[in-house]
Amino acid sequence: MDYSNETPATDGRLTLSWHGLSVWVKIKDEENSSWFNKHMYDSQLLHEVSGVAEPGSLTAIMGPSGAGKTTLLATISQRFKGRVEGDVLVNGRNMSNDVMTKLSGFVPQQDLTLGCLTVLEHMQLMARLKMDKDLPTSHRNQRVLSLLVELGLNKCKNTQISALSGGEMKKVALGVELLTNPPLLFCDEPTTGLDSYNASTVVEKLRQLAVQGRTVICSIHQPASGIFELFHNVVLLVGGGRLAYQGESKAALDYFNSLGLVCPTSYNLSEFLVSQLAVNVKEPSSAGRVATISDRFQASEQGQALGRKLQKQLTRNQHMPATFIDNQLFKGKEENEFESYLSIQQPHYFTQLYWLLWRSVMEIRRNPQDQLLRLAFYMFIALLISTPYVGLTIDQKGIQNIQGFLYLVIVETIFMFSYSVFHTFPSELPVLLREIGNGLYSPGPYYVSKMVILLPRALIEPILYSALTFYIAGLFGGVVGFIEFCIPVIACAITATAYGCLISATFESVATGSLASVPIEQISLIFCGIYMSLSDVPFPFNGIKYLSMFYYGIEAVSILQWKQVDFIPCSDVKGAPCIATGDMVLDYYGYRSTDIGLDLLGLGAIYCFSHFIGFLSFVRRSKQQAAY
Repeated sequence: MDYSNETPATDGRLTLSWHGLSVWVKIKDEENSSWFNKHMYDSQLLHEVSGVAEPGSLTAIMGPSGAGKTTLLATISQRFKGRVEGDVLVNGRNMSNDVMTKLSGFVPQQDLTLGCLTVLEHMQLMARLKMDKDLPTSHRNQRVLSLLVELGLNKCKNTQISALSGGEMKKVALGVELLTNPPLLFCDEPTTGLDSYNASTVVEKLRQLAVQGRTVICSIHQPASGIFELFHNVVLLVGGGRLAYQGESKAALDYFNSLGLVCPTSYNLSEFLVSQLAVNVKEPSSAGRVATISDRFQASEQGQALGRKLQKQLTRNQHMPATFIDNQLFKGKEENEFESYLSIQQPHYFTQLYWLLWRSVMEIRRNPQDQLLRLAFYMFIALLISTPYVGLTIDQKGIQNIQGFLYLVIVETIFMFSYSVFHTFPSELPVLLREIGNGLYSPGPYYVSKMVILLPRALIEPILYSALTFYIAGLFGGVVGFIEFCIPVIACAITATAYGCLISATFESVATGSLASVPIEQISLIFCGIYMSLSDVPFPFNGIKYLSMFYYGIEAVSILQWKQVDFIPCSDVKGAPCIATGDMVLDYYGYRSTDIGLDLLGLGAIYCFSHFIGFLSFVRRSKQQAAY
């Protein structure tokens, strides 16, 4: 394609520069670490890398695997979580992460979205969360529709994201970032997983966006020659994270020829460059060779030209105070042009909550089989534990049967509702980290949306479960007794979801969370009143029962059932102990008939505590874990 008549728009736009960037991450020392004592050390990913990306240009960051391409992209976009030294400047000024988020878009390498929504629904949702809260709905919808047409997505706008091709997924991710029309655009490996046609189409679109006046920077591994020619400029990194070249992509061939590194005539230039910059562990001299390439660039004409550009960025705003307010980032007509970006306000808390709930509801509606399967399994458990207890009798032998059945009803409910929540945060966390990092919403509304979306199931399913268990086993109290029986079962289900959220938010995987929950549940079961007499437990262990939701649930359901029983026939065996009333049964197991209110309060306290700690854990992970 001929780009000779292409005239990039540059007036009033943004120049991004980075100066002496060095980046470290914490790495676990496997040799000196144990399961209770982790030794960490700093691993340096980038070594004093500098560069400039100007408006109207499409810049590629290239290098061999491990050279730090994605790290550099995440660092200059201020989305890297780790130790960073050096400066990232926009028009010669430092900026906060919040300002960078407002001024830029970041298209990740992996297209992580919840696939239940259609393209149109996803774009409309992102418009609600990403664009300014005061914009009218018609403006948002018009922006979405125009982007669908511009990106060639109009034909698949009603297709669920999970059914899109790789190229269409990339375009959707790009469209989301273009909703606010940002002047800075970062793309991490935009051609990964695409065929040559789709890869070329995506990069051509990025070039068009750059020519319109944006500053567009992409990390890319080893593009085809036709795609490499689409980039105006290239940043080359050697293995180990050092700068080897920055300048016009069409001048890279002559520069490397001057180093004595001549690309064969029929060879892909980008492939040749990457091969020359890699450190081969089987070739000891390769480390010295790439170090020499890096050092020679600093003294070259291209390196000196880069130095002059960097110095220009450092001095362009020296007249401005060192400390600045966001709207001081630009001056003159630039300030007016970019005021709309800097003044973008997130939607209100309840607006974020509403749309996150809407997405969760749509996910449930589009995947009803998951809910139905879980309900069927829960009902199967109800039948399984109830059938052996058909025809319960109130006598001395029946006491153990009844109490064992009540124990199973509560324990299975807690296990069912806690374990079914363990996957919640680990499965969605990669998406959440990116959306939170991009300023779409804060951790609070998301966590509350999960609390709310779990409640209907924890209210409805226990009622059906209670109906099966209550009437199959033939428990006491009729309709009133059934209603009372449902209350602690529902309370246990709701509390178990909170406990499940705590485990899910605290641990990185379902397997780790499940393993960590075992001792907690074992201790809670020991002190639930079934396995040992609670009245005989010595101090201070007698207080552990108050931390057990099993104890509260079993005591509550036992109180509500045994209060219906005024008389229990004694055994015909002479001298056999006799428990003659329901109150005596409660006393035998260490329960008190007046504690029903305390049991429900105890479950409520565990619910609140679990969600409080779960929320803090979720916030901690959202701040500490890298999104890119």
